[in-house]
Amino acid sequence: MQDGSGLQAVIVAHSEALFGRSLTASEFSVGTLAGGTRQIYRVRPADPRLPVVVGKARSPRAGEDATMVFAQTEHEFAVHAAVSAVMAGAGVGGHDVPRPILALPEQGLLFMEQAPGEAMARWISRELLGLARASDTDARVRRCGDWLYTFACRADAVGQGHRSEAAERLLAAARANHHVYSLIGLSGSPLVEAMLAQVRRRLRAYRVEPRTTERIETAFASAFRDFGGPRDLQGNVHGKFSIADILVSSDRVVAIDLEQAGRGSLYLDAAYFLYQLCMSTRWKAFGRDRRLSALRKAFLAGRSPSGQLDEQLLDAFIAYYLVNSLRPGGGLAGFTARARASSWIEQWLGRVPA
Repeated sequence: MQDGSGLQAVIVAHSEALFGRSLTASEFSVGTLAGGTRQIYRVRPADPRLPVVVGKARSPRAGEDATMVFAQTEHEFAVHAAVSAVMAGAGVGGHDVPRPILALPEQGLLFMEQAPGEAMARWISRELLGLARASDTDARVRRCGDWLYTFACRADAVGQGHRSEAAERLLAAARANHHVYSLIGLSGSPLVEAMLAQVRRRLRAYRVEPRTTERIETAFASAFRDFGGPRDLQGNVHGKFSIADILVSSDRVVAIDLEQAGRGSLYLDAAYFLYQLCMSTRWKAFGRDRRLSALRKAFLAGRSPSGQLDEQLLDAFIAYYLVNSLRPGGGLAGFTARARASSWIEQWLGRVPA
């Protein structure tokens, strides 16, 4: 972890690369945006004509090899550069990722341009509080869908050539048991088997009632029967297309946290976004199903403008994510999440063909 003076000295030493000209320590300020094992800072020059930069500083976890910090930093810079290039090549304005500026892997430091806008999660919260119109939220959600369509279907393929062997080992370890990341890169029967294994493990770990467990497992098996071929759509995936990781402004949609980006099933990102919408609307006192339906329609108008996604199959992927919300505990948030997930899954069970 960089202390304040150490980080400031690094910024001064690399200010030419970061801002286009050399700066002294008195010509910029550094503020903390987030903490944890990865500190995130905002570097704001006193000169308003210069760009505001975000810096990420990684720290080794207990017992972690320091070379992993090097690999993580190097990989995140490479994947942002790769995704930035393919999005620019798609020729669709206003669909971006933060441009990476400088990586210092030996120090665990990564710098990129500050992304404009506010997280989609905040816009949805404002609507639930009566501070924003539903039509405005719908328009922003549609733009999020269009960002994903651009990345998944219009942009060139994001290959794995930018990953080092160390990064590959790191990603494989991180994805092994993660209910979202473990599906990236899979297709056909291996994808279905991985999903069913996760569903079975979680239903038993959460001690879901046996009859309900059987019905859910049977529904998944039915939904993914004969999965493959033209139904198994593959392309670019963000990795965790979350309403918290998409920033929307008046003229741009910017997705952040792309460390897991690669190739995989095109249902993963779309389903995860809709799962998050389902969870966010659980706090709506009245008309939550109707509101979720409207948000879903808006999102798919951007992501699947000509019906590219099979909505029955999409629902199965959403149900997969919702199974994770059946976990016990979590206080009021956990209780409402379980109630919402149970209600949605019960409705889905009634729609799945036998």
